[in-house]
Amino acid sequence: MFLRSKAIFLLLFAVLALGLFGGERAAANTVNPNQTYSYETMVSDIQKLAAAYPGLVTYKVIGKSEYGRDIYAVSVGKGPSTVFINGSHHAREWLTTNLNMYMIDQYAKAYQSGTSINGLAARPILDNTTMWFVPMVNPDGVTLQQYGLGRFPSKDHSALINMNGGSTNFKRWKANGKGVDLNRQYNAGWSTIVSNPGRPYYQNFKGYSPHSSAETKAIVNFVGSTQPEMAVSYHSSGQILFWNYKQSGSIYDRDHRYAKEIGRMTGYRLIYPGPNPSGGGLTDWFISAYKRPAFTPEISPYVGETNPPVSNFGAAWNQNKAVGLYVAREGHALYMSRVGQQVKTVTAQVNSLLSSTYSLLPLHTTNIRSTNDLVVSTAFRNLYNKAGADIASAEKLVIALPAAQRSSLTASIDNAKQRRLNAARFIDAVKVGNELEQQRANLQVFITNGVLNEATFAEYEKLSSEILRADRTLSRVYGAAYRDLFREKYIVPAKITKETVIFEISRALLLKEVQVLLAEKADTALIDEKLAMYDRLVVRSRTIKEAGNKLHPGKYPDLPVYEAVLEAARKALDSPVTIQ
Repeated sequence: MFLRSKAIFLLLFAVLALGLFGGERAAANTVNPNQTYSYETMVSDIQKLAAAYPGLVTYKVIGKSEYGRDIYAVSVGKGPSTVFINGSHHAREWLTTNLNMYMIDQYAKAYQSGTSINGLAARPILDNTTMWFVPMVNPDGVTLQQYGLGRFPSKDHSALINMNGGSTNFKRWKANGKGVDLNRQYNAGWSTIVSNPGRPYYQNFKGYSPHSSAETKAIVNFVGSTQPEMAVSYHSSGQILFWNYKQSGSIYDRDHRYAKEIGRMTGYRLIYPGPNPSGGGLTDWFISAYKRPAFTPEISPYVGETNPPVSNFGAAWNQNKAVGLYVAREGHALYMSRVGQQVKTVTAQVNSLLSSTYSLLPLHTTNIRSTNDLVVSTAFRNLYNKAGADIASAEKLVIALPAAQRSSLTASIDNAKQRRLNAARFIDAVKVGNELEQQRANLQVFITNGVLNEATFAEYEKLSSEILRADRTLSRVYGAAYRDLFREKYIVPAKITKETVIFEISRALLLKEVQVLLAEKADTALIDEKLAMYDRLVVRSRTIKEAGNKLHPGKYPDLPVYEAVLEAARKALDSPVTIQ
């Protein structure tokens, strides 16, 4: 009995170990945040994360640092809305890179396993939102702070030491590799920033102009391309939360609400606006430029002019582990609200533009009551051209919408294109019909003048070809009743003219064949056969014209001039054949 119980226990243990009870097996952590987290470690972990979570985690290089190090952006999520999180604007604050990278790792892991973090379900949030991270904005500064001069060109060592106040200890270093404070580089109140040393320095130098550093340019361009709904710029000193830069009214209230929730989640004290906000930071610029929420959490107790110790990471993670998912969720809500209004506005504009295609409809349908109405007026053509321009304008408006919001408007534009196409087919039918009528008139001139020669044959062939072309074009006209009117106006007269002369032309061509056969001294039986066919065509011509005149009185006239020409040509044949 004991052995049987032990076997059952081992079996249950094995089943649980395989993850058969409880869903998908939890993935192992890729990122180890409890270390001095270097640029090289980050790059390696980014590549591992992308390999571990294909389709969920991606990365790209968005620029290079002043010393040529790649600046990486990493995405996690699949949704149309975006948010932006970053770390290590300041060299000595690289613990924020640990936090960024661990967020990516844990959020991807939670997505894969279908679990939640502090009550926020990762999978639905990341299906709606793509979170973009730039975990290390300042790779040069971080590398200098962590490793000193050894990883920089020797020719620059003296300049770096000079910027560091003569010291070779770079633990206090805050700037980028060229002595510019990247979080004083953004164009929001930049000209009024105080406590600026006026030259490249280990901290606080705002640069000679905004957005002049390579790293800042990369971030500004990246934000412009991704258009995030919210931004979180992690810093590391003070356990406080910056969230405000000159907002007012409803925007202030909105951002204050988000800030209070992030403050509740982290325990960080909110910093309220003073009369002269400093400006220059990414959060300041993002709020100012995009009128969207942005936050700067400081994740560690104040430690002075150095990096927070790695031992502070555990508390920082517990305080911030759900912040990214919260921002992603609320960012998507903002996106849907903004896009909803955008869709409403664009829908009204598109519907207004497409009204011109509705105005085309009666011009080629209900206004057409007889063959006399088969015309394209100047007003019709102008409206047709305007509809084309309006459709193009509507397409430009719709293409600017997110893909998920385009479908119904795209369907409306497709319908408008079809309405315009129906008008185009009417216009084409009138054009081709008029060309057919001209060709019919050309042949009629030969018939009226009694000319039966090579030129007559050529005009006849052109008319036959034009009838086929017109028939194909008219068959595409919208509405059976309107197709019938086109045929009545164009096809029927052309066919009547063709049928009026078809047998005369056929007989003339047959006589030409006999002339050739006689010249070649062909077999008399073959010549007899051709002449017998000629006689049958004479009878057939009378029969067809009689039937045609019953349907279309007077439209199938006898052609005595042609008959005289044909009879003379037949008599002129120098042939021993006896005509039966």
